[in-house]
Amino acid sequence: MKKILLALASILILTGCTGETTSTNEAGNKTRDFTINETATVNDTKIKINSVKKLLSECSWEYDGECQSETTPDNDYFLIFDLTIENTGTEDLSISSLMSFDIKDENGEKGKYAFLDAITSQLDDSVMPGDLLKGQVAFDVKDTSKYTFYYTDSLFDSNIKFTVNKSDITE
Repeated sequence: MKKILLALASILILTGCTGETTSTNEAGNKTRDFTINETATVNDTKIKINSVKKLLSECSWEYDGECQSETTPDNDYFLIFDLTIENTGTEDLSISSLMSFDIKDENGEKGKYAFLDAITSQLDDSVMPGDLLKGQVAFDVKDTSKYTFYYTDSLFDSNIKFTVNKSDITE
């Protein structure tokens, strides 16, 4: 197995797949740091955070007006990120909610990916050139004054980050 991984790494280095990421803000300036109000361009992908919503718990099943099955976070609450992703390239773009996105709190602790009924459109799809994908991704997080939301365009690229302050989050 080690020989296969070593051979694959050698091929990637020789073919130039080193994870060189080009990211710019709306003004065209190169950066890997964004705010919630900015649209980031990463290689041939535009990504925008439309909103971030805080959810304390979720009722998965209700009967006679009472919640019969409630989903609660292991930490303090869930954060639901609503995103728009646009493929400005010439090839299909693969998006995976588990592989493309991550979050850390201000202490560097990672949030846990959360499966919630509140997610109306999952961010798992192939996006054709010139097409959009809009959807949500959720995380179980600790309470903190700011979060860093990460996006990785592909397996071999560097990630970019969005700073999300507590004041950016709606309830």
